[in-house]
Parts: sequence; C-alpha cells; structure tokens
Amino acid sequence: EKPKPVEQEQPKPVEEEKPKPVEEELSKQVEEEKPKPVEEEKP
Repeated sequence: EKPKPVEQEQPKPVEEEKPKPVEEELSKQVEEEKPKPVEEEKP
C-alpha cells in the first residue's frame, strides 16, 4: 500500500506537464515566426 500511490502520482503529472506545454509552445512560435515575416516581406 506504499509504492502504489507514489508510482501513480509521479508519472502522471510529469508526463502531462512536459510534452504538453513544450509541443504547444514550439508549434506556436514556429507558426507565428514563419508565415508572418514572409507575408509581410513579399507584398
């Protein structure tokens, strides 16, 4: 009754708090930094 709540409370908030904000911050910065300066420098 000890290694149960410890293993379930660790890999849960760690896997959900890492790949989520990292993939969302990379996709937002790349999409906002590419199609923006490219469309403003052409027309």
